[in-house]
Amino acid sequence: MIQSNYFSTNEDLKEHFFDLIDWNEIVSIYENDFFDSKEYQKSNHPRLEMAPSSVEEALAFYEEILNSTGDISGNYVSQVAGVVDYKGLKFEDGFVHHPEEMVDVIRKYHDAGLGPVAFKRRYGGLGVPSVIKAMIAEIMYRSDSSITIAVGSMGLAAILEVCATEEMKETWIPKIIDNRYTVTMGLSEPDFGSDLPNITTKAVKVDDKWLLSGTKRYQTMACGVNGGPGLTLTLARTGNPESGARGLSFFIVENKDYSVQGIEKKLGIKASATCETVFENSEGHLVGKEGFGLVKYVMGMLNGARLSVSSQGTGIVTAAYEEALKYAKERIQFGKPIYEIPAVRRMLDRMERELAGMRCLMVEAAYSVDKYYWYEDGRALTNEQTNEKKFWEKVANTLTPISKYYNSEMCNDLVYDGLQVLGGAGFTEDYDLSRLYRDARITNIYDGTTQIQVNAAIGGVTSGMSQTGIFRAYLNHLTSTYEPSPILVEIRESFESIVELYKTIESQETREAFSFEVVESAARIIVSYLMERAKVKSVHRKEKRALLCEGFHRDSLAILSSNFVRLREVTKVLQPQI
Repeated sequence: MIQSNYFSTNEDLKEHFFDLIDWNEIVSIYENDFFDSKEYQKSNHPRLEMAPSSVEEALAFYEEILNSTGDISGNYVSQVAGVVDYKGLKFEDGFVHHPEEMVDVIRKYHDAGLGPVAFKRRYGGLGVPSVIKAMIAEIMYRSDSSITIAVGSMGLAAILEVCATEEMKETWIPKIIDNRYTVTMGLSEPDFGSDLPNITTKAVKVDDKWLLSGTKRYQTMACGVNGGPGLTLTLARTGNPESGARGLSFFIVENKDYSVQGIEKKLGIKASATCETVFENSEGHLVGKEGFGLVKYVMGMLNGARLSVSSQGTGIVTAAYEEALKYAKERIQFGKPIYEIPAVRRMLDRMERELAGMRCLMVEAAYSVDKYYWYEDGRALTNEQTNEKKFWEKVANTLTPISKYYNSEMCNDLVYDGLQVLGGAGFTEDYDLSRLYRDARITNIYDGTTQIQVNAAIGGVTSGMSQTGIFRAYLNHLTSTYEPSPILVEIRESFESIVELYKTIESQETREAFSFEVVESAARIIVSYLMERAKVKSVHRKEKRALLCEGFHRDSLAILSSNFVRLREVTKVLQPQI
């Protein structure tokens, strides 16, 4: 793979960081009047030592983190990714063996302090907002998915900051960080994947201990790294079998207390251990309140996972585009680089503009979480802040599944084109496109398939487009700082027509079958608005962004026109014949 600093050489990502994001707004919300810095002045608590006391200090800290991540990812991880993929994993006698090259670069990330990026400073984390987490994840995923999953899995435990008692937070989070735990979501079972309300793993309280029994499948990194510590955040039934979602509770179970029965042989992410784990009276530590496991805690954890996959899709496409572009400029055919062949150039141009759109959506989804999530910190809110928090929470509940769906589907689509640019060479293992192609395929499957994300978003889109709806207000917010271009106005009109047409479908089964067209249209209009806003705010790349917008808007209009025709035709079929 290309060897460079994956932050400092990425002009589009840098423009988001330096020019397009309103850091005064984000830092103000996240830092809460620089509370941590003021606490450090009083207590000299070492965990708060790096807390910024101004927006400028915060940005300098964020930039340092991104540069460090870019260096390790682009100069070290990228150079061993192919070897790690080729060697894969070995499973012997309940033990998962990871390649040493993988272990070495995982250690580099941790030694640089990048492991606990998801946690607040007060518990030993880096203390950065969601937008920065998204950028870090993109940079890491560009170099390799398996290695990034191993390092980033720790971040799943950030849900403890929300739902655990203060005593449990202080006990477990520093322990997880200091001992470099891997963390997995203990949700899926052999007979229940997305059907979580019906899982059968049981938790029984004996004296003062909870003991779990059952089997979990698809447990990523549940084994730890080469014998290192790991844990699962496990969903288990504490109620009776008929209690459904309300009978499920949330537990911490360490890998020393369960066994790994085997690992999956997979199409992609071959060095990421996907384990089947067995609990046999395994000790569990109850998190939060009994019975709230699925209805409250897991849903919060899945939102973070959605953002991570959105970043993964963006990172993989960045790698595919840069590798394909390099090959196209170096590969001579018919006396010229294939980059100069119009059909090849067209694929690369589309990859570039769609990637720019994916990054806009990735940043915006993380931004929507930053706009409400940090108000959960127990601070006193004004009425205006309370209303702002509620608005952005509702926006995020629609935007995060859209971001996960859209960026994962585009990831598969664009990596396909990237491989096509290389032709026969792309189909061989001599080039990284084959690995990227295989790794991309999981993105629209795990942490909720595209179909589940569409189902999660459709209500927020359709009900939100009422005259006083949240989604309508959000779309209006996106164009509040600039005048939409004529083609954007046309795209908006097309979207409005699609939603109204969809609402006329009475059959629930038909509505579910065609909800994708509505959510896809919503995604395209959001990204079109974001692309236009980026063009308006751009300082040094305005001409480039204008070209990207022109092609993106044209494609969006075509997609929405096609979706309108599909819905129009299905409503014709459903109309009673007179």
